[in-house]
Amino acid sequence: MTKIIDLSIKEKIYRSKESRISILNDFNLEVVAGEKIAIVGESGAGKSSLLNIIGLLDRNYDGEYTLFGLPTNHSDASKLAQWRNQKIGFVLQESALINSLIIEDNIKLPFLYAGAGKKGQKEMKDFESIVDAIEIRSILKKKPLECSGGEKARAVFARGIIMKPQIILADEPTASLDVENRERIVALLFRMNKEFNTTIITVTHDLEMANRHDRIIHLERRK
Repeated sequence: MTKIIDLSIKEKIYRSKESRISILNDFNLEVVAGEKIAIVGESGAGKSSLLNIIGLLDRNYDGEYTLFGLPTNHSDASKLAQWRNQKIGFVLQESALINSLIIEDNIKLPFLYAGAGKKGQKEMKDFESIVDAIEIRSILKKKPLECSGGEKARAVFARGIIMKPQIILADEPTASLDVENRERIVALLFRMNKEFNTTIITVTHDLEMANRHDRIIHLERRK
């Protein structure tokens, strides 16, 4: 089994004029390819911060991080950006859609960032498959402001998995969805895990969903 994440955090600090907050103290995480991991814990324990660190969005912490067998702390910024677009899929609560673009173009943005230009048959087949699996074809020509919260959540999910990344980081991916659409999202997420050995790391408050993962990590807020 191939270890793709080896993370050791001494602490992550948030500072303001009035306070200093320390989270993720002496936190260690090792993940092998194809694992499904759920992260749970109370608000303020550092769940979303941990996802940002794993996803290379936050490098301001005291610790060491090896990803895909390579140390990230002193890696070239362009290489990390390439990994973020092609090897890591983000389904984060703050992943805002671009309001000036229709949903279809929002979903296809990772293709553009990859410098691929017009995509070929295979990529379009993947796009069509995802769109049909989570039933968002009816909103493809709409702009985000014309869509409901649940529709936008599904569009963000589609954008996060469109490149078939090696790792998917999901922050409460089903929080705004009804039961039927929640199951569509979870089914597609776990299908990718099974078919492509995609590693899934999910932050969730839903214990039923957490229990469907291989492993649950509990984060506690420092007292």
